[in-house]
Amino acid sequence: MRKKQLPAGTHDKLFRRAAGVYQLEVQVNDLLYKRGFQRIETPTIEFAEVFEDERKQDDLYRFFDNQGRMLTLRPDMTLPVGRVVASTKVELPLKLSYSGKVFRYHDEMKGLQNEFTQAGVEIIGFPSIKAEFEAILTAEFVLRSLKVPNFSIEIGHAGIFEKIVQELAFSDKQAEELKIHFLNKSISECYQVATSQPSAVSDFLIALPKLFGEVDATVAKAKALLPTNHPILADLAEIEALVALFPDAIKQKLRVDLGMVGVMDYYTGIMFSSFSEGIPENFLSGGRYDYLFQRFDMEQTNSVGWAMNLEAVFDLLYRHHDKANGQKILIHFDAQVAEEAAKLVQAGVELSLFDTPAETRAFARRWGYQEVWFLTEQDFVKEGISYD
Repeated sequence: MRKKQLPAGTHDKLFRRAAGVYQLEVQVNDLLYKRGFQRIETPTIEFAEVFEDERKQDDLYRFFDNQGRMLTLRPDMTLPVGRVVASTKVELPLKLSYSGKVFRYHDEMKGLQNEFTQAGVEIIGFPSIKAEFEAILTAEFVLRSLKVPNFSIEIGHAGIFEKIVQELAFSDKQAEELKIHFLNKSISECYQVATSQPSAVSDFLIALPKLFGEVDATVAKAKALLPTNHPILADLAEIEALVALFPDAIKQKLRVDLGMVGVMDYYTGIMFSSFSEGIPENFLSGGRYDYLFQRFDMEQTNSVGWAMNLEAVFDLLYRHHDKANGQKILIHFDAQVAEEAAKLVQAGVELSLFDTPAETRAFARRWGYQEVWFLTEQDFVKEGISYD
């Protein structure tokens, strides 16, 4: 009997969490609107071919429609946005924002979420470094506005991994294995790859798992490990040029990770991720993707975007902020004074629907109310709730 069970990786959101994630989604959308982003919405269900060749097919929720066509629940938002731009031929450039559910299948034993709420931006058709500048500025603005504690933004470059793979003439399988070593920051595995196949990037590859942290020092160390005029130096120069644009207050939040690799294969240049204390994985990630629109029969279109996992951000905020945000007051009233009780209702003040004071007190204590107001024809008493 599975009537009461859920598929692996999915969860019901109740009460505070359901309201919190929803309010967070509304808040992020409002912040992006104020930054000049136009909202876009795409269907939860897409044709599977929209996502072919750009990601592993085994993490898609796929099924057939009644005409035998392969469909999928969207695993990300960027490709559907690309499809919309290509199919509608909307005039570029554009700054777009979105939010909604995405679905990615993970093995049940991994305990990962298969469904989560995502919000993000796509900056399409702007050819300069200013688009990346705006993307990171917007991410910083949103995280700061949400009061995400002690967050940092790490910057990398997709070209570094690609150029190492080219230098070593790796097959697709070898490249995928190397990507895993980069993701795990495996010192021993990178050393083994570098020493088993010596090349001009051997010293750089050996050091790569440790090449993250403060921007200037890390980039300087990386430069010293590369031969003169090596193509990776151009990627490092691009990172330096981007970081130089930011004011000092934001530079303090910027880090670099030269071993960063994109979860999505369509990234072609600058990439970035955001982290905060207490979260082992990034909750915001993005980067430049210049060739994605070609899969929809469009010309090369320079674009950059990012996406945020709203559930992860909510969990972080809930742990760090006061769980009792603002007042929570319950009014217990007699039927004879219902009209007067209704007049007292406002934000944070609500009516108790119980018949007895004892039931109202128990409910208030269970759900974290600070006070109960008792209103009768003869009296009006405010009573604080003790949690000792």
